[in-house]
Amino acid sequence: MVTSGCWRACSATGGLALGYGGRFSEAADDLARARGLAERHHLHVLGGVTLQNQGCIAVLRGDVAPAMRLFDRAEALLPGHRRVALHLDRVDALLAAGLYRDAEALLRSLPWSAVARHRDAEFASAHLLRAKLLLLRGERERAAGHARRVRAAFPVGSTWAELAGQVEWSARFTPARRGPGRRRDRAPAAGSGLRGGTTAPPRPGADTLSRSAARPAAPIRLPDWAGPLPPTEEVARLLARNIPATPLGPPGLAAPRPAHAAALRAAAVGDHPAAYRELRRGLAQARREPGGASHVELLAHARPRDVELPRLGAELAIADGDPAAALEWIERERARVPPPRPCPDHDWGRLLDRYRVAEARAREAGADPAEAHRLAARFRLDQWHPGCADRRSLRPASRPVLPVLARELGRRAFVCYAELPRGPVAFSLVDGRVTAHRLPADPAIADGVAKLLHAARRHAVAPGPTEQRHLGEQAAALERLLVDPVAAAVGDRELVVAAPGAAGSVPWGLLPRLRGRPVSVVTSGRGWLRCRDRGRRAPAPGRRGHRVLLAAGPDLAWADSEIGALRERHPRATVLTAAAALTGPVLRELQRADLAHLTAHGSFPAAAPMRSGLALVDGPLLAYDLERIRRLPAVTVLSSCGVGQSGAAPTGTPLGLTATLLALGAGTVVASVLPVRDRETTEAMPRLHDALLAGRPIARAVADHLADSGFCCFGAG
Repeated sequence: MVTSGCWRACSATGGLALGYGGRFSEAADDLARARGLAERHHLHVLGGVTLQNQGCIAVLRGDVAPAMRLFDRAEALLPGHRRVALHLDRVDALLAAGLYRDAEALLRSLPWSAVARHRDAEFASAHLLRAKLLLLRGERERAAGHARRVRAAFPVGSTWAELAGQVEWSARFTPARRGPGRRRDRAPAAGSGLRGGTTAPPRPGADTLSRSAARPAAPIRLPDWAGPLPPTEEVARLLARNIPATPLGPPGLAAPRPAHAAALRAAAVGDHPAAYRELRRGLAQARREPGGASHVELLAHARPRDVELPRLGAELAIADGDPAAALEWIERERARVPPPRPCPDHDWGRLLDRYRVAEARAREAGADPAEAHRLAARFRLDQWHPGCADRRSLRPASRPVLPVLARELGRRAFVCYAELPRGPVAFSLVDGRVTAHRLPADPAIADGVAKLLHAARRHAVAPGPTEQRHLGEQAAALERLLVDPVAAAVGDRELVVAAPGAAGSVPWGLLPRLRGRPVSVVTSGRGWLRCRDRGRRAPAPGRRGHRVLLAAGPDLAWADSEIGALRERHPRATVLTAAAALTGPVLRELQRADLAHLTAHGSFPAAAPMRSGLALVDGPLLAYDLERIRRLPAVTVLSSCGVGQSGAAPTGTPLGLTATLLALGAGTVVASVLPVRDRETTEAMPRLHDALLAGRPIARAVADHLADSGFCCFGAG
């Protein structure tokens, strides 16, 4: 018989209440006792509620990966009427993990009419979660409207009313949505021939940043939950950025962590040494926190708020006139996650295979894509499986990288683009000297990239003099935004470009100043050094022991010609074409190859970059699939449309097929960010391989033979 005390313990509400009060350790202990009692007395429903509440506490503490696994276990025990609340908790967890698209898709799948019927916790959670997603899209008025509904439904001073007021306040400092969304290009029609320091004084208006760049800010009234922070608009915008990724719980969770808050206060009074100490303390604390999962996508999104610390450090260093120190802070930000690991989970592999079959069927004439969509929706939750639990911490790099980077660059120039609290900045590293350069506002850069890509795609699909002229105009316009500010510093040197966000998909070889110039595109200076090390460990093309894979997907008119020409140059290559070009054999051979050349129709769904891939006989080889193998080629050439593109996670980490290859161990990837034409590409690829066999650097070979078609050299060039 269960005693009344046992029943109260098993109710599992006391522990959750402690958690909402910020007493996480006590909450965890209370829920652990409740769970033990529920299991001992076979109270399955209450055991499920306890597991769900344990997951909520884990989310509040920042441990999303174990929370998702607790939610999975709870779902098997909970009755149907509890499932909506469980799904809302999952949406909250996905937001905290930075997986905003997945959170929005899961929230859309819930029965909204049932959720909105009763003025209860589900009503409040659903409206506030939707408000947070609207804030991320810049729809401030709609977000505030959802928050007002919650505030009107609950008593003044209640947690739900306070959270609603928090969302309303943050809407005031969230950037508004800027006009209609980017136009979507139509897919190519069948038969279209497409594969799916100190420096010279800056010139006026461009340059070098210094303490004088800081702008005085008008005082802002900050809310009580923010704590003692400098009352500036910059801090208000920081708090507003925190709201979407902050779990539903104590309002104070949205405030910066103690070290970050102390750094902001020190910076506000000009005590930069104290601010640097606090930022280093905050990064040291972050080093002790586990990442939770080893998948590429989950690591890329992990703890989006933590990137604010190194960005603040970079901003302060620029104000101190020390651009080298600022660049080191940026390098810390981009090296904060451990490298992903291969995924050993067989259930995850079977899910990918089932999706591949469904996707292949959906592409047949008249086939229903519903099954493929249903399986794709499972990716957002199933990749949190226990087989890839990872307790490694998100370790920001601590050793300086610039001395090694400057030595390895030689005569090359390194250009790093970064978004800082006071706007975008480009850093140039040339002959050991670092300079910081002011750039136009980020929306201007994003618009410039979008306009160039749109013009280039139109020219690729329907070339003509009008399209060519428009492409040239857009390339020149983007060059003024990204290249002109650093042109005097870098001169005519070969470039290594660290370009996050929208700039990661720029066809650099189309910019007038960069035509014919070798450009290597990377995520960071450290990333470039890692890629160089990987390339050096592999045999050179044409040397003994150098293993080559040549593979071609179906329905490409010129594929046989391209592979045939390359086979003449690599007579010992493993060749997979026609019915042999299946995902399993291609993945197995990728593990063995030093150089892989894959030609196939490519796809890049911007809303789901990890589903970008290459069309093979049995369906698409996805970026997700690369996590299933333990080794990747030193050099991979992707002769396909658009698979060089990437989508940025909220942390700035790129995602996509090419980005995943580099994250998992590839040294260099040659890929296009644009549609490519069959005939021209087939003629250019043998010349690329001739250059590689002759010992030419890859970036030089790409610049000479492929860059004018939208191909880039990613990684070590």
